[in-house]
Amino acid sequence: MDKKIRCIIVDDEPLARNVLENYADQIEQLEVVAACTNAVEAFGHLQKENIDLVFLDIKMPKINGLELLESLNPIPLVVFTTAYREFAIKAFELDAIDYLLKPISLGRFMKTVAKANKYLTGSASSPQNETQTQERTKDDRSETESELLYIKTQRKVVKLDLSNILYLESLNDKVIIHIGSQEVTTTQRIGYLAEKLPSKQFIRIHRSFIVSAEKVTAFNSIMVEINGKELPIGRNYRSQALTILQDRSR
Repeated sequence: MDKKIRCIIVDDEPLARNVLENYADQIEQLEVVAACTNAVEAFGHLQKENIDLVFLDIKMPKINGLELLESLNPIPLVVFTTAYREFAIKAFELDAIDYLLKPISLGRFMKTVAKANKYLTGSASSPQNETQTQERTKDDRSETESELLYIKTQRKVVKLDLSNILYLESLNDKVIIHIGSQEVTTTQRIGYLAEKLPSKQFIRIHRSFIVSAEKVTAFNSIMVEINGKELPIGRNYRSQALTILQDRSR
């Protein structure tokens, strides 16, 4: 990639900013546009400048890093830099590409820059779901994602290979992800998970079911069959689901 990665560093601690600036100076590919002391300052740069990548602290006064990210549209690539492990789940829910725990080593920093480069060049082979454009649309993610999905379970975040997923089933207040003979259960809503899954690979066939298109072994106007199990096609999802399935069967 000939074009430099334009980045900003956002951290209220001078030492933390200095460390990241020093690391960035050692990587020719990076151009540090600004080193910001708070989220408000960073927001101003993001509104005026073309920023590819943000190194973002979480715990900051007035507006924290998570709140800043939630306020942005369009969203650049974001790497959280923090001393706190407990925000990792939320960070991945907000599509951060990495989560660096302080103290951050130069080697770990370089790996993150390499990952950002893959997203920006459209050659990403590891999570999370997207070729970076300023819009970061769902279709972009489906074309370049590493085929991984992060699921929040009761006590941890589980990394799933999309190619192993058969279907998702919403049941009461949980979603069961069927992976061969195994199951992973999450309290995340099926609608939320539908937004995270590549639309060209997974089909919403019912209010309670999302299926992997490549795992469908048979279908008709009212059901699909996966791994010997018949799943209903809901009336409100029938037209779109059948169009996709029929196109794939040609």
